[in-house]
Amino acid sequence: MWHGDRFPADRTVEVGGDVVACTVTRDLFSTDEEQVTPMDPLPCPITIAWSEKDTLIPLTPYGELAHQRLPQPTFTVLPDVGHVPMIDDPELVARTILMTTGAGMPQP
Repeated sequence: MWHGDRFPADRTVEVGGDVVACTVTRDLFSTDEEQVTPMDPLPCPITIAWSEKDTLIPLTPYGELAHQRLPQPTFTVLPDVGHVPMIDDPELVARTILMTTGAGMPQP
């Protein structure tokens, strides 16, 4: 997260241990072209909401890979949030989800 002061230190240590123990970490962080098969055309509308200040999975190179593998998604960058935007700005994340799903759209 970008605003670590919003998360208790003891939970940070616990979450860090979970990441270290995770068995899919190598695959998750791989930029190997075989990890995700490109979807063209997309099977449904897809929105990618990327954290502007994500230092764990930064926009470069991962955003570029996402664009290659998911052509023509709706792509938005969430400002001033890190890898865990739900902690940094839960209202921004909720608004983004609601706008993406149409639940946040004004009714006619």
